[in-house]
Amino acid sequence: MDPVTQHRISQSPGIPRPSPTRSYWAVPPSNISQWGAQDVLPEKADIVIIGSGITGASIARTLLRELGENSSDVRIVMLEAREVCSGATARNGGHITPAWYHQYPELVKTYGKETAHEMIKFQVSHVHKLLSVAEEDGLLEDSQCRLTDSFDAYVDRTRFEIARENYTEYRKEEELSSLHQVTRLYEDKEQLQALQLSSSFSGVIGTVFGTMHAYRFVTGILSRLLKSHTANFQIFAETPCISITAASSTYVIETPKGTIRSAHIVHATNAWTSHLLPGFRRKIVPLRGEMTSQRPGTCLGFGQIPPSLSTSPSSSSNWQGSRTFIFYTGGKDGIFDYLTQQMQPCKVSSASKYPLPRTELMFGGGLAFNPELFCAQLGNTDDTQSIPELSKYLSSVLPCYFGENWGDDAESSEEDDRLNWGKGRTKASWSGLIGLSADSNPWVGRVPASLAEGRKLEVDKSRAGLADAGEWVCGGYSGEGMVNAWKCGAALAHMILGRGECPEWLPEPYTVSLERHAKSKLEDVLQSYI
Repeated sequence: MDPVTQHRISQSPGIPRPSPTRSYWAVPPSNISQWGAQDVLPEKADIVIIGSGITGASIARTLLRELGENSSDVRIVMLEAREVCSGATARNGGHITPAWYHQYPELVKTYGKETAHEMIKFQVSHVHKLLSVAEEDGLLEDSQCRLTDSFDAYVDRTRFEIARENYTEYRKEEELSSLHQVTRLYEDKEQLQALQLSSSFSGVIGTVFGTMHAYRFVTGILSRLLKSHTANFQIFAETPCISITAASSTYVIETPKGTIRSAHIVHATNAWTSHLLPGFRRKIVPLRGEMTSQRPGTCLGFGQIPPSLSTSPSSSSNWQGSRTFIFYTGGKDGIFDYLTQQMQPCKVSSASKYPLPRTELMFGGGLAFNPELFCAQLGNTDDTQSIPELSKYLSSVLPCYFGENWGDDAESSEEDDRLNWGKGRTKASWSGLIGLSADSNPWVGRVPASLAEGRKLEVDKSRAGLADAGEWVCGGYSGEGMVNAWKCGAALAHMILGRGECPEWLPEPYTVSLERHAKSKLEDVLQSYI
C-alpha cells in the first residue's frame, strides 16, 4: 500500500455526503425516504440507532418484536444522515449468495472445523431467513425476494481446479452438504454451452441461493414499524450524527438539528463506522465500488435448458430473472464480477405500485483487476461520483461472458426515457461503499470504551428490560451484507435486551473483543485483492 492510501485509511471517513449517485434500486424513492427530515428531534430516547439500512432495520424490528407488550415503554429513535436507506443497502448487487465451499479450507485452518461449519451455516441460513421475513411482512412481491440458480463461473483453469478441490472437500461434510437442496459441477463443453456462457469459461459450480430488491425490503419493513409503533419508534432522515460525548448516565449525540440523549447508541453505519468510533479505523475501512443496471442482449435467456442442467425445481425456455452469477476471472479470491437479474414483467402483478421490472441485469465488480485503482478506492467515501474506469469496464464486458448468446443490444423503452435512464446497453451506473473488515468478519457487540475515544458513562445502569448502558456496533460485512447483516442485527438486538454477550447462533469470530481488535490486520485481507 502506498503512503497516500495508508494515510487515507487512517483518517475519519466523515459523514455521508449529500446527493449520492442515482441508484437504480432507489427509483422511485420510498414514501418514507424523507421521513422526519423536517421534524423536531426529541430530547432523549432509550435506544438510538444510527443508520437506516438492512442492519438498522433488523435491529429495530427485532427489538420491537422481542419486547412485545412492553415495547411501548422503550423509545427507539433511528437517525439517518441522508435519505432513509440511501447507503450500501440501496446500492448493492442484490445477491443473497453466501461464500460456501470457496472459503471452507481456510476457515477450517483458521478457526477449526466446528467454528467453520457454524460460520458457513450462519451465512447460508440468511437465504430462507430473508424469505421468511419478507413473507411475514407481506413484502415478497415488492422485494422480489426469491430463490435463484446460483452459478460460480471460472475462467482461469487453475483457479477452477482449486475451486473444484474445495467443493469436493465441502461436499464430504454431511452437515454442510445437507444445507443445499442440490449442488452441481459443470465442466463439459456441452454443459457450459447449455448455460449460455462463452467458450472462455473452464468450469462452473452451481447451487440454489437467492436474490432480492433490498431497498424495497428495508423501506417496507421500516414503513410497517412506523405505522405499528407510532408512539415509540421514530426515524429522522437528513440528520447526520456529528459527535458523541458521555455525560453522567446518558450519551449526548450532536446533530445539525440539536442534541439527543440516550443510554444506548447503536452504530449501524458499516463503512462509516470509524467516524464516531475512531478505534475502528483500519479495522472497518470504506472501499468504494461501482454497480450498473443494464439491458440484456436480445438473445440472452432463450433456448430450452435441459432439466438435468437446472438447479431449480423446474426448467423453462427462458431463464431470465432466475439466475445469479459470480464470474471469477483472475487467480485470486477477490477478483470477480457479480450479476443478478430483475424479474420478467409477466411474473409481477400488474397492480404493483412500482414500475414493472424489465429483466435488467444488475452487474458490479471489476474493482480488484487493477491494484492501483483498488488502492485509490480504499478509504474513499465519495459516492457522489461514479468511478469512470469501472463504469466503462462494467458497461462493456457482459457480452464477453455470454458470447454469441448475447445477441444485439436492446433498445430503451418509453418508460426508460420518462425516468431519464441512460440509452444503449447501460441504464444506470452508480457508486457505493463496502465496509471492509480487517479480518473479513463482521463486528458485532458492545464497544469497549477504548475504541470509542474513551467514552464511558459514570452510571451505566439502563432501564429495566435492557442491558447495561453502552455503545454497540454491527457492521464490517466486506461486501457480504446480504448473508450477514440481518442475523447480525438480530443478535445485537438480543444483546441490547440483556440476553447475553453473544447468542449461541452468532459465530464467535464475529464478536467484538480487544483481543480480536489487536490481532486483525487489514494487510492480511488485502492479499486476496492485490
